[in-house]
Amino acid sequence: MAEQLWVFKLDNYASNAWLNTMLPNILLCCAVCLIAHGFHRFLKIQNSLFWLYGAQLFLIGPLYFYGLTAVTPILYSVIVLTVSISISLLFNASYLLSCQAKQYGISRLICLFTGGLVLVLNVIRVGLLMREPSIVNSIEFSTAIASINLLMSQCFLVFCYLMFCTQRNAFSLQHMSFIDPLANIYNRRGYQHAIAALIPHKEAAVMILDIDNFKNVNDEYGHATGDLVIQDIATIIAKACGSTCVYARTGGEEFSIYSPLISAKTMENLAETIRLAIMDHTIKKQALAIKVTASIGISVGQSVNVFALEEEADKALYQAKREGRNCTVMQLFVPG
Repeated sequence: MAEQLWVFKLDNYASNAWLNTMLPNILLCCAVCLIAHGFHRFLKIQNSLFWLYGAQLFLIGPLYFYGLTAVTPILYSVIVLTVSISISLLFNASYLLSCQAKQYGISRLICLFTGGLVLVLNVIRVGLLMREPSIVNSIEFSTAIASINLLMSQCFLVFCYLMFCTQRNAFSLQHMSFIDPLANIYNRRGYQHAIAALIPHKEAAVMILDIDNFKNVNDEYGHATGDLVIQDIATIIAKACGSTCVYARTGGEEFSIYSPLISAKTMENLAETIRLAIMDHTIKKQALAIKVTASIGISVGQSVNVFALEEEADKALYQAKREGRNCTVMQLFVPG
């Protein structure tokens, strides 16, 4: 019964055997091509998919329609279709080697290995058909080999795709737990994790910045405007610090900046740069033009205890508040 369902009785075509052997091969090519399409969309690659589908169309289309009207060697058809599958696998490899896939690390290497394994299976299949002409002339064997190859290829490639999806979900969850959704910089958890990941060092500096009279901004202009103030100050801090520091929003209107191996003078200059940039910046919302200031406390010392440095920086911040706000206070911290 299975044979009756698979083998089409099409008397008008030149080669029923060729047609029935081609069908699983075309299905295999389309399946592998869709996997390449999936990787393209998954990795958000901007280049067009024209070359992928164009290469498949120009290889498979003429061969398929020609085989409906003329007697075409089955082995030749299988070889050409194997080349077509290889094109899709090469597209997969190019996507996996692109910059968008670098963040996936070992998963990307496993997918590249799997794609290579699928290609080897196709080459082995062609080699087997070339060594055993009797298999080529048997629709049942040719169809079975193509179908098994299809299932194995799809299982391998779908496994890779699911692995990428799982890892991307893990990245997304990590991003949600480490990044402040309003300021779009680290939150306290991400801040501590980033500091822990740094190379061990002895000297460090911690800066704590607090927006002056932020409650008054919320009360007078509304919380939406207060959110805009937070976002603008986060942008100013990110621009000033670049990649040299770890910075985060660690409270409602409080930001922390950590930098290893930095001199006290350099940290003080950075703090003043940020403070003056905040003071000169105007937050605009519709007809409103709002200006705010910030107080900054700094602690610099020979210590790997970040919590101790943060405690001293917090004391310096309160001193800056007592001295009239909109100023920077720095103190050296020597662990006892």
